[in-house]
Amino acid sequence: FAACAHSRTFSAAWQCRRQRLAMNSCMVVHATPDEQDAAREEWFATKEKRAQEREEKAKKRSQQEKDHREWWGLPPKEGDKIE
Repeated sequence: FAACAHSRTFSAAWQCRRQRLAMNSCMVVHATPDEQDAAREEWFATKEKRAQEREEKAKKRSQQEKDHREWWGLPPKEGDKIE
């Protein structure tokens, strides 16, 4: 369904009907409350890890931007420490 609906807006409703119905029937069979509970538990169990990964990614991005500005002689971004 996702491949069919990609880059479509309103036309996805009728162009991808067969794929949507197949996806929905699969969801009815496999998306049981037990499966949803297991997915919810997994999400909460990895919440801290995801937050830490986002924080590390933000720090890395900030350092890369600082290095880029330093390399090209650009003025420091507001809020950066001037060394």
